[in-house]
Amino acid sequence: MQLKSLGPHSEYHTRLLQPPDIPALQQLFERAADYFEVATGVSPGKDEAKRAFVAGPPTSAVDDKRMIGVFDSRDELVGILDALVGFPGEGEWTMGMLLLDPRQRGSGLGRVLLGEYESWAARCGARKLHTALVSHHAPGIRFLEASGYARQREVENYDAGGRRATVIFFSKETEQVTQAELDG
Repeated sequence: MQLKSLGPHSEYHTRLLQPPDIPALQQLFERAADYFEVATGVSPGKDEAKRAFVAGPPTSAVDDKRMIGVFDSRDELVGILDALVGFPGEGEWTMGMLLLDPRQRGSGLGRVLLGEYESWAARCGARKLHTALVSHHAPGIRFLEASGYARQREVENYDAGGRRATVIFFSKETEQVTQAELDG
């Protein structure tokens, strides 16, 4: 997914992240430490960005991972959406993280990014999208539900890293993608 103008004012662009982006990703993770504290109970580790490039379930290959970086007009990394293609099954994609720099939150950028990701996944053949959140992340849950994701199940006492938590799993069917969207 590569977009030249994205966001409420078309001032952002996206591209897939590569290993040379690890230092910028680590800086983003450190600026958005509150996300990690909510999700895992601990701040991001010093090697969090490096681990993010290979993180995923043991049944997935590193090549199945898509790390979409969101850059502002100064080409600073201000957001990320990472996903696994073909997980948990063929025609299904799982979003592991949608994280924005705290300065970008509340601007509508997250909603636009999620919509573009969903359209891209559908154009690539995804029929169903998945994600999960810890149950105490109320803003994230509201965001997903407002975006059409439905709760599928909950797992209690999940090891979230620095704490045990209840995790809610969500899914959403992709909408039909028109030929105009495929061409555009």
